[in-house]
Amino acid sequence: KRQKLLSYLKKENCQIGFLQETHLSDLEHIKLRRTWVGQVFYSSYNSSSPGVAILMHRSLAFKVDKEIKDKEGRYVLISGYISGEHIVIGCVYAPTVYEPSFLSSLLADISSLSCSLVVLGGDFNCVLDPSLDQSPSKDRRSQKSTNLLDLCKDIELFDEWRILNPKERDLTSSPDPINNFLESTTS
Repeated sequence: KRQKLLSYLKKENCQIGFLQETHLSDLEHIKLRRTWVGQVFYSSYNSSSPGVAILMHRSLAFKVDKEIKDKEGRYVLISGYISGEHIVIGCVYAPTVYEPSFLSSLLADISSLSCSLVVLGGDFNCVLDPSLDQSPSKDRRSQKSTNLLDLCKDIELFDEWRILNPKERDLTSSPDPINNFLESTTS
């Protein structure tokens, strides 16, 4: 499955890839550095914990300044420079069960990197707008969704897909984990 995913990303000329639920050890994460992958940034706890990784194409001139890894393998944040622009890039896999401290820890770590340009990719395991993002649709937001919206407001994050598709209902669920990953990252 890992080789299939890496081959797909290479074929699509992926410059930055966000992987969640890697379930890899530190050593196995390092092995993701292959022909097209120049840099790998990851957070892992153990092989039974989620784990996340950011893959950067070897032609992408990214100079890392600082890296923050969540101790439970739920996110990795990197601060650095691309073409002279300071940027924070993060890959997130939020807990499936609501943990109030998770988003506050994430916000504190992002804020500590002192950058106005932040790009996050991943799976927050909740929806921002239940009426559009759930089937059957619900009228009420969960506490987790409300807190995620607050985080987005605090650091001025926007859901790019939702901005481009304000009323479209499109759910990214699939029994095949590779197709699910591809659907949710290429949308």
